[in-house]
Amino acid sequence: MNSKILLSGATAVAAAALIVGATFAYFSSTATSTDNVFGAGTLILQLDDDDDTTPAATITSSFGDTLAPGGSTSGFVSMHNDGLIDIAEVNLSATETVPSSPDLAGKLNITSAKIGAEQTCTTSPIDITVSGGFTTLAALNSAGIDLPSTAIAASTTKYLCMTFTLDSGTDDTYQGKSITETFTFVGHQNLSQ
Repeated sequence: MNSKILLSGATAVAAAALIVGATFAYFSSTATSTDNVFGAGTLILQLDDDDDTTPAATITSSFGDTLAPGGSTSGFVSMHNDGLIDIAEVNLSATETVPSSPDLAGKLNITSAKIGAEQTCTTSPIDITVSGGFTTLAALNSAGIDLPSTAIAASTTKYLCMTFTLDSGTDDTYQGKSITETFTFVGHQNLSQ
């Protein structure tokens, strides 16, 4: 008899649960967001100068081949940020790809190096000759430099203007010598790179 009472009670509880559960209705709605695109921006450093007037990743410059002791040659390189992300700074390194013997790079003094807003670097230039810590092309070959004040916003340009002077003490052993240099510019998104 007790089992009949327990079974009847359990049946009543189960029926009540079904009635209560069936009495409450809930609505649901589903929405979908499709074709979500995530893309990395671009940081594209391109160069040009007097010899190459269309910005490109690789250019060839000529600084002249008629230097006499004490003579100078100047040139500029335009640094264009054709990307979508700002460049925080540019690192410059140099590599002597075709050396001379004796080494002409040690006799080529960097007498002026400036960062500017135009190809002459005359309007409010930043002089980096001393702050750069390099005085000769040979010194630049042995250590790259983070060019100060080279933050380049997306779609803008800055210029590096340089003057090289053949040391006035250069002797006859350097006559007719030439070297070939590769200047590598690396744009960094962050100063910590």
